[in-house]
Amino acid sequence: MSNINLKLLHTFLLAAEHESFRKAAEESNRSPSAVSMQVRDLEEQIGVLLFRRTPQKVLLTPEGRILFEQAKRALQEVQSGLDMLTESAQSRSRHIRMACVPTLASGWLPNILATFKVRYPRSQVQLMEISTAPMLELLKRQDVEFGIGPEVPDMGDYEFEPILEDPLFACVPPVFDEGQSSTGFADLVEKPVILLSKTTAVRGLIDETLETLAVRLDVQFEVQAATTALALAASGLGIAIVPRVALVQAGVQQFRVVPISDHVKLRQIGLITARGPVRRPNTEQLISLIRSSLAQLR
Repeated sequence: MSNINLKLLHTFLLAAEHESFRKAAEESNRSPSAVSMQVRDLEEQIGVLLFRRTPQKVLLTPEGRILFEQAKRALQEVQSGLDMLTESAQSRSRHIRMACVPTLASGWLPNILATFKVRYPRSQVQLMEISTAPMLELLKRQDVEFGIGPEVPDMGDYEFEPILEDPLFACVPPVFDEGQSSTGFADLVEKPVILLSKTTAVRGLIDETLETLAVRLDVQFEVQAATTALALAASGLGIAIVPRVALVQAGVQQFRVVPISDHVKLRQIGLITARGPVRRPNTEQLISLIRSSLAQLR
């Protein structure tokens, strides 16, 4: 009895509900004779008569009534469980986990996420604002599905899709402003400078260029966030060197933005993913929106 085919039970339930082999056959796209044969197979397997046949309809026997009530309840519970699993899977498919470096997360990203929420209101985005090195660890553990940040050395285990080149700019307060259209690092030697910390990819590019030029700057402040560097420059405490994407956060500028003229290796901003995992449709839609947004900053 433990090997009873669920198809036989389903056919039995249809026949019992309609009190007709013919109607059960129509609903299941079978012939009446096939339905009758399946019911007879089920009766033989369990050893009891389930229906009393009449020319007009079929009626459940007392034993058939017991099986009908138990089987219907059991299949309803199975369907309920399947519905719960489907809902859970759909919920997970709508939940997107991403990471982004601070200079991008606090600038252009809020508008992107707001647009995405309007287009896909049932989607949920979990954002982790984090620098590139720990971002790679999150990707490795699959704690996030993708990251947005700069290219860094030794990314062999990850896919990097460049989207934007991100040049450096000097934010020059009026007290230090000499009206130049651009500035080199050598021009800043005797001025107080505000740099991002050595843990950032931007600082690595700056230090590499300074070493090549044999230039030593008077670094008054080293900060983790570009917003802090901009705030310090706005207060007249020094000249902040920041990537272009950080300038989205500048708001009402109390300094003049001047491009760095030295040949600094351009920071590449792009999509970072672990090799292998297939991205889900909602994730792809968000990534597409991020691509188009970053492309407008070129």
